[in-house]
Amino acid sequence: MTARFNGYWEHQLSAGYNGNDWTQLDYDRFRADLAARAGRSTQASIAVIYQLYRGNTSISLNDRLPEAYQNPLLDSLVIDLEDRHFVNHAYITIKPRPFEITAGKQYLTWGAAWVFNPTELFRPKNSFEPTYEREGVGALSLRLPFGPLSDMTAAYVPDGGFETSGKVFRARHHIRGFDVSAIAAQIHERPASIGSGLTDPVPERRYTVGGDITGELFGLGVWFEGTWSDRGDQNWVELSVGTNYSLHDGTLLLLEGYYNGRGQWNDPYPVGAWFARLSGDGLTLGKGTLYGSASRRFSDLWTLAASSIVNVGDGSAAVIPAVTYAFAENVDLVMNLVFPLGEDGSEYGSGSYGGFVRGRVYF
Repeated sequence: MTARFNGYWEHQLSAGYNGNDWTQLDYDRFRADLAARAGRSTQASIAVIYQLYRGNTSISLNDRLPEAYQNPLLDSLVIDLEDRHFVNHAYITIKPRPFEITAGKQYLTWGAAWVFNPTELFRPKNSFEPTYEREGVGALSLRLPFGPLSDMTAAYVPDGGFETSGKVFRARHHIRGFDVSAIAAQIHERPASIGSGLTDPVPERRYTVGGDITGELFGLGVWFEGTWSDRGDQNWVELSVGTNYSLHDGTLLLLEGYYNGRGQWNDPYPVGAWFARLSGDGLTLGKGTLYGSASRRFSDLWTLAASSIVNVGDGSAAVIPAVTYAFAENVDLVMNLVFPLGEDGSEYGSGSYGGFVRGRVYF
């Protein structure tokens, strides 16, 4: 048996200004990873995270809503950020040929899109920082590989009883230079997560089918990802289309468009949709969103980047410049700023000016 231990310590100081007051949040985050392998057919991995908060750790929902949505009745609704420790992932994989079976808290991350992944059913990305790590999902998965880029995967995600637990089937194949996948899933979600506000109704069954395509076309990296979903008396489509291109000087340009069939073209947006977005359940409020970025590594130490996310319906946007400095092979410093543009009540114009400075040391 062989084992490997690694991890990181991370410190972040963030601040924001909502037009009236400054807020700050400071945290320390420690992650320890242990991976072990027994022979060629069995491997296990676990990561434990400890996170300690300081600063404005009580967040009023009123402060996170546009002025038009604020209500004295919401003053008592406060989210308290408490020190926490949790298992980010913990799974074991066995490979009785020709299958690969994984049990435990694992990564069920699918889709070709950079920011908005319609086929991502369990852990959506942070659209302001899409590359930041995400937590695993407790599941049992069975994978049948046909080659390096071809396989079929079935996943079962326990959630309550068998009826309300998630079931996902995904197939992937490489065809003429393109990676193509198809997905079919049944999950349960609460209507409150998409717009019914403060109520807590019984989860409803949602069926989703879709897939993605990624490859290269005319020198451009391209991708397409889409789903059709049905839940209760609603059905909707989600689509992501994107491309990237590297200039001769090493600058990487990226553009992605996203259509959210559950959103609407303009504000005012339902208050429940705001709550869903604040909780991380809703990808966007609007139907149409554009994301663009440009990044360039100037040396072994410095990387400069700028991205923007735009709601094409209400005209709001957020501009996000970032700088990364690598002190050494295992030490990074990141500074990220956010500048909201637009009217109060619009999706991104209602945000706060702010940003963070983050240092991370790997071991």
